[in-house]
Amino acid sequence: MVAQMAPQPSIQILRSEVHRLLGFILRRPVGDQENPSRATEPGWDSLKHVELVFLIEDHFSMRFAEQEIAALEDARQIERLICNKRIESERGRRERGEACVTA
Repeated sequence: MVAQMAPQPSIQILRSEVHRLLGFILRRPVGDQENPSRATEPGWDSLKHVELVFLIEDHFSMRFAEQEIAALEDARQIERLICNKRIESERGRRERGEACVTA
């Protein structure tokens, strides 16, 4: 029997999670249709940015490079980075033969 990996959550679920984490850091509700940014959020300073990155890395079990962290300016960029990291991770697992395991 071959066990398959669980499907990746949809972009809607991902967006909700990113916005929930952003809301926690910014200390205000962030709606799924919002795209808060460092330029428009007075509370999103450099310290909050680092806190947000650590929270997102822990929540999604991934790590970002320094240049990726510095380039994050808004919620949509965060979502795209997470999606890209998941795609890279999945591609790496497939290349290593880890996409499915035999039970």
